[in-house]
Amino acid sequence: MQFTGMDINSVVTLAALVGLAITILYVLKLRKRRVEVPFSPLWQMVLTEQKKSNDLWQRLRRILSWLLYLLIAGLLAFSLLDPHWGTESLDGRHLVLLVDNSASMGATDVSGAVDRLDLAKRKAREVVSGLGPQDRAMLVTFNDQVRPLSPFVAETSILEPLISGIQVSATGTSYDEALRFAQNAVEGRENAEILLFSDGAGPDLTQEFEGNLRHVKIGETVGNLAVTAFNVRRYISNKLDFELFVGVRNYFERPIEAEIEIWADGALVDTKPVEIPAQDVYQGYYPSQAVSGEKLEARVRLKSRDARDILPLDDRAYALLPPIRKTSVLLVTEGNLYLEGPLLLNPNLDVTQVTPEAYNPEARYDVVVFDRVAPPQGVSRNYFYLSPTGENSPWQITRTVNDPIIERISKGNPLLRWITLTDVNIGQADQWRTTNEDTIIAASESGVPILVSRVSEGKQLLGLSFDVRNSDLPLRVAFPVLLINAIDWFMGDDGTLVEGYKTGETWAVETSAEGTVVVLGPQGVQIDAPVFERRATFYGEVPGFYELQDPAKQTIAANLANFEESAIAPKELTPERQDGLDNLSREKSMDPWIWLVLAALALLLVEWFTYNRRMTV
Repeated sequence: MQFTGMDINSVVTLAALVGLAITILYVLKLRKRRVEVPFSPLWQMVLTEQKKSNDLWQRLRRILSWLLYLLIAGLLAFSLLDPHWGTESLDGRHLVLLVDNSASMGATDVSGAVDRLDLAKRKAREVVSGLGPQDRAMLVTFNDQVRPLSPFVAETSILEPLISGIQVSATGTSYDEALRFAQNAVEGRENAEILLFSDGAGPDLTQEFEGNLRHVKIGETVGNLAVTAFNVRRYISNKLDFELFVGVRNYFERPIEAEIEIWADGALVDTKPVEIPAQDVYQGYYPSQAVSGEKLEARVRLKSRDARDILPLDDRAYALLPPIRKTSVLLVTEGNLYLEGPLLLNPNLDVTQVTPEAYNPEARYDVVVFDRVAPPQGVSRNYFYLSPTGENSPWQITRTVNDPIIERISKGNPLLRWITLTDVNIGQADQWRTTNEDTIIAASESGVPILVSRVSEGKQLLGLSFDVRNSDLPLRVAFPVLLINAIDWFMGDDGTLVEGYKTGETWAVETSAEGTVVVLGPQGVQIDAPVFERRATFYGEVPGFYELQDPAKQTIAANLANFEESAIAPKELTPERQDGLDNLSREKSMDPWIWLVLAALALLLVEWFTYNRRMTV
């Protein structure tokens, strides 16, 4: 017999005290009730005769009752020792149940369950229901983050509702972090084992794992169609129009027919049928869009009848149309009507003109244009130099060249979009000494740089090496288009693209609120985001639109956009272990202490019956 309960000395002491208390209660003289009878002498004679015949039985009945209660107390005390048969295995195990709830676990390719996570939860319940009396289990979920849901416990009543509450998260997967946490959890514990309920999709393990790991692989198929990119930007030249970019990846092993839908504020505005080759990416551009609505959505639908898209989480992507905002431009010049006209007449630009003496480097503008001057750069990020001179010029002048002819151009450069400079007549240009940071966009046949760009130390510079007044460029359509292209290049995605956020990360969103700000997410989720240094920080794991309840009432868009997570093909993470959940469950039998308690209850029932039948009193 093995004892796994209280210390035997403590139990013996407790049993002795209880037995002593019971004995004292039985030693105390019973207080008899006083009853009036009509003729006491007669009854006294009857009682005297009965007493003579029953004294021995009365004493015996009290002794039997006393022994019965001592037996009940002994059984209860013995049950506190938690006895087990000597042949019974009492080696308790420590199991860590790692349940993957990343985006790929939302795939619906499993039979007998809603999705992969539903099947993983069922298998985890099988393990919990098969725990032995000495086993302990810890429940942990993981995706990009590791979340322990319980410590090591033996009660299935604690683990089962926690398993039922696990939901799919539209995030990536980090197997390394999950296994590292599990390994730390079982360190120093005997009979430890880690059970990984996952499809194995996502990034591969990058670290060797030392420990008893068993992978319960979930999932059956590999086919999926996913929206992997979705962006929208306004045109600099016409901010009422915008263009869209949609990327859709085909994870099937064969070509797939699909349909891409564009929605704006819940209304369908465009549908485009496409055919995507096997294991390839479709990139679609939607130019000159002018529909109303700020919240845009791209959806992909599988049209091939003999295929099934089993992961709905990556079939949609979200983006916000940038608000219409004029680009602030500072023109520093002594006077140049050729330059002032195209800038001041552009309705999308907010132009401020100052003389070189009135230039304030601390004033912040989207773009600063220096005409024939080169004062010190300030806090602004973008600078356009036209024939700069002086010690602050980014390019040193080595000589002057007369009548240069532009013959070398960088084809495909966005600064030369819709224009040509090869037939421009230039009276005089400066020869600049360029560096490795410079990109020569246009040059003469002899190598004189005409149009040069530079990106350095967080600033963008663009230089034109001749005075536009000493050429016929201002008389051509190419000149205002060049100015528009230059501003477009300066602003890039910063001014015309609203940055999206990726699920599975902690976001930091600029806000004017203080303390905390309420964030309303998709599906009615409400988040209280703390504000630190004018940024609201919170973790996002659901694709869609989030609205910050701050004075600006700003909205952000979040997408899964995870190539690895959309590749849902199941993988075996532990190829040497193929036994699944075999040999995990232990046969459960009723513990001996339960029988002891039941026996004590049975004796109490006997005592109640004999008491009511006046057999022991």
